[in-house]
Amino acid sequence: MGYPRLSALACLASLSAAAVSANVAVKPPFAASMVLQRNMANPVWGTAAAGEAVTVSIGGQSKTVTAAAGGKWQVKLDPMEAAGPLTLKIVGSNTVTLGDVYIGEVWQVAGQSNMDTRLSFYPNLADSIKHADMPLLRYYTLRQPGETTTWLVVSPATAGKLSATGYFFGKQIQKTTGVAVGLVVTAVGGTTIESWLDPVTLSANPAINTADRGGNWNTWVANVAGFGLRGTVWIQGEQNCTAAGAPTYGERFKLLIKGWRAAWGQGDFPFYYGQLSSTTGAPDPNNVSYVAQVREGQRLALALPATAMSVHMDIGSGGWHFPDKPTAGFRLSLPAKALLYGQKDVVYSGPVWVSLILAGNKAKLVFAHTEGGLAVKGAVTGFAIAAAGGKWVWGDAVISGDTVIVSAAGIDKPAKVRYAWSDNPNYSLYNGAGLPASPFTTEGEPGTVAMGKRPAHAGAAMAVGTATGDVWINPMGRRSGKAAGGISPVPVFRLRSRATVR
Repeated sequence: MGYPRLSALACLASLSAAAVSANVAVKPPFAASMVLQRNMANPVWGTAAAGEAVTVSIGGQSKTVTAAAGGKWQVKLDPMEAAGPLTLKIVGSNTVTLGDVYIGEVWQVAGQSNMDTRLSFYPNLADSIKHADMPLLRYYTLRQPGETTTWLVVSPATAGKLSATGYFFGKQIQKTTGVAVGLVVTAVGGTTIESWLDPVTLSANPAINTADRGGNWNTWVANVAGFGLRGTVWIQGEQNCTAAGAPTYGERFKLLIKGWRAAWGQGDFPFYYGQLSSTTGAPDPNNVSYVAQVREGQRLALALPATAMSVHMDIGSGGWHFPDKPTAGFRLSLPAKALLYGQKDVVYSGPVWVSLILAGNKAKLVFAHTEGGLAVKGAVTGFAIAAAGGKWVWGDAVISGDTVIVSAAGIDKPAKVRYAWSDNPNYSLYNGAGLPASPFTTEGEPGTVAMGKRPAHAGAAMAVGTATGDVWINPMGRRSGKAAGGISPVPVFRLRSRATVR
């Protein structure tokens, strides 16, 4: 009976020796050429022998910690201003040296295919790859299994594998801030909102019992949760446009945002997202439209703090994978510019419905984010109206200041209004900055939206080109003059065309 005892002792001795000799190690996202978030106490973590002292140093500061019994360790660096290139050293029984490290802005790029799909996927973006010489833009992608997961510096040789939307977003942020920008890409095509929920959220919501619940969090996000970042940009929802997925999307999207913020432990960090683009089909005022239901859930997520939404239905191309990723990335960058990076005059949102006033046979819709005044592109279309319990019909809409007044023949007592409620909707409403209004239905809630500041206009008035000539607008964007019935007339605007973005 003594042999097994000797064998056990020998095994214990062997394990102890292995633990003592374990090397200090870190895994990506901690790697050469990475970007750490400026002005933040960045955590750095890794493994070593249990009880081993580990010292992490960078930019003139050092932090020492003792590895726990399981061999894990973590330090928090003091906040640093933008800097680089720097060297981060991790010293224990051995030394790990990570070079070409910058301190700048870090953004997570997340969601499914319209965030995941690479620059090289789109023939129209070949010129962008050729000109992608941006040494201060770096990315770390966890896109698919079997790929090298390390930080890459954006160049014509490396840009093709980067998220196309992420590239144009990151390019805008880098040009705006002038500092290094790091993109942590955790987007994977064909994925549902449930698959991205974190374990704590799923544990608190057992009714969420889809087969893929939490799978993509565990595979792609868990390893980077807690890595210092400024915020997240997100495009997802296409896979939830089903009879089962659409009605619950809004609440589950809110759960995701709250859960990710809790998992990161950085408070309510900015979470900016793109609303679903257009697909195919003919608009019908009585269309159930699972796509529209998901868009509505996305709109209502604006009730959460530090969120912003860019509308993408006008850049669709008859299918989910629209090629106009420059505009998508640009629009996602606008709230960061306006709310985080000091560009106070940047308009970052299109018009968002905030209240409904019913009076007689008319429904009056009040909008926020109408900087420059409400405008239309072509005819005023996309509005549907219905009586309580009645069918939807296309409405006649007139713009009055920051409101839209909707009515329809045969609807004497309207109860509800929809706008752009279809997979492939009619749409027409913009603000003066050329940003489109979000689709909505008044059957739900207006939601709480962040009220952007109206840009200050120089002088007493500004001229806006219209299809019939020039219209003069006072500094608050209000039109002068009244039409019959007390409704302010608004002509059709020639909206500013989107700038070409490489």
